[in-house]
Amino acid sequence: MTYISDLERNHLLDLLVIAQQRLDTLKEIAATTNDSLSGTDIRIAIGDAITPLNIAHEAAETF
Repeated sequence: MTYISDLERNHLLDLLVIAQQRLDTLKEIAATTNDSLSGTDIRIAIGDAITPLNIAHEAAETF
């Protein structure tokens, strides 16, 4: 097993908190949007949610 320093762990947890907030926003948008731009709004929210997860994934690869 690889040791993860407290600094690395806290950085990863911070990224996951951001990802969760963006997933919550995505859920809200999907539940409430209902206009001609709904698809665009949902795609943007998905991209926003994926970004911190991709960063967390890259960070975890360095552990």
